Amino acid sequence: MKNPTMLKLKDKLLEVIEELITKENKSRFITGGALGTDQAACWCVHILKKKNPHIKNIIAVPFKEQDKVWSEEQKMWYKRMLEVADEIVNVEELERYKVSGVVPGEFSPAKMQKRNEYMIDHSEVVVAVYDGSKSGTRNCLNYARKTYLGHQIWRLHPKCDFELDISYTPG
Repeated sequence: MKNPTMLKLKDKLLEVIEELITKENKSRFITGGALGTDQAACWCVHILKKKNPHIKNIIAVPFKEQDKVWSEEQKMWYKRMLEVADEIVNVEELERYKVSGVVPGEFSPAKMQKRNEYMIDHSEVVVAVYDGSKSGTRNCLNYARKTYLGHQIWRLHPKCDFELDISYTPG
């Protein structure tokens, strides 16, 4: 989280989230708690709560032990992140997002997708750091486009200094 790219990303996320709060009147922010961008976004919302105490920092975890295979340092930061969250949603426990045939509390790609669907289903704006590659982020954006909920998609391009591109899905 301290390398130059992540520091630049955190600065851009702070700018984007602050704009969503002040100009778009958004007050609920959901992240997936994953390593990298998700955690950076969560910490940015936490920082912005000092100026905007009314905003909510929500973490939607795909399954209970998301951090099971992470390093001790990553687990420590994950635990701290969960402690500062206003709400933690364990998506695998929600009836609408259950995945059949998998062990509760364990990893599965389907649970990651269900977590993404939960975040999209409960959002008006999507902020994605996306380089165009085949990934969970691409699946998430495709789901947002297919659901036709009128989402704004704020895409930060990692290969272009996190240049911001805003698009809209039909509502």
